[in-house]
Amino acid sequence: MSFQWPWVLVLLLLLPLWVWVYRRSLRRPAEAVVLYPDLARLRRAVGARGVQRHIPALLFLGALLLALLALARPSWRLLEADPRAGIILAVDISRSMQATDVWPSRFEAARSALRTFVRELPRGARVGLVTFSRNATLVVPLTTDRTQLQEAIDLLQLDLGTAIGEAIVESVSALPSLKERSDVPDPKSLATIILLTDGRSLGGIDPLLAAEQANQQQIRIDTIGIGRVTDGPVPGLPEGYQVAAAFDPETLRSIAQITGGEYVSVDSLSKLQQTYRSLSQKMVWKTHRDEVSGLFALGAGVLLMLSLGLSQLRRRVV
Repeated sequence: MSFQWPWVLVLLLLLPLWVWVYRRSLRRPAEAVVLYPDLARLRRAVGARGVQRHIPALLFLGALLLALLALARPSWRLLEADPRAGIILAVDISRSMQATDVWPSRFEAARSALRTFVRELPRGARVGLVTFSRNATLVVPLTTDRTQLQEAIDLLQLDLGTAIGEAIVESVSALPSLKERSDVPDPKSLATIILLTDGRSLGGIDPLLAAEQANQQQIRIDTIGIGRVTDGPVPGLPEGYQVAAAFDPETLRSIAQITGGEYVSVDSLSKLQQTYRSLSQKMVWKTHRDEVSGLFALGAGVLLMLSLGLSQLRRRVV
């Protein structure tokens, strides 16, 4: 939180002065002595009044504090996406994603990280989802509906094959065209593909050729290789049966370099979540400030009304 008129906060130094004046006002001259036979009841009554009589003053002090903060015009700094921007999450759903070298499995780790990524995105961010195995499919077009994305992530199913080039082509076609982004200094800041895979490309379009096409459209591709760079057993397959469960780091690194993106290798859920978070922070977001003076002023008004109400009630009781 920041303040547009921070110099007003200097007035907060007057609050201790008000407390001092209030305490001085409590020092009244001794009054006439009155004989009262029930001393126990008197002590209870005086003790209760001793605590309760300060509540209106404390509420009034809180009202003053909130009022001064409201005068300083507080505002929250919020990140907001450019309405033309788009992010495509391209996710490998090949059978090798069942490998458990990343706990609980590469597939479940990917789903968990994707959920977190979508949940933490700035408001207004348009995100789409592309899955790929032997083919690539646009599961969710660019949308700001996070619930739709979360539901699609929950429904992902594994298949055979790893066509990375197909995934890039499908993702490029789902992003805003270069013409829509040509009026900004860096068109790539409005079009990003985050490609996650655990395998090497086994068919379809050459991934490097697809990356060149993406670069021509001024689209950045960040690549993530998940798992170990070795083949291994996959649950659900016959015992001893090995699949190509290792990714090709050189190809993923080349895809990122061609398009000006970043390549990251991860072998744990925590590192994968951190990678998505880091990539999100490197994207270009607009800074938007929401002034919340009204909320502080409302709070001050409520406390003031309570203070006055309790003061009147106390006078009637007395």
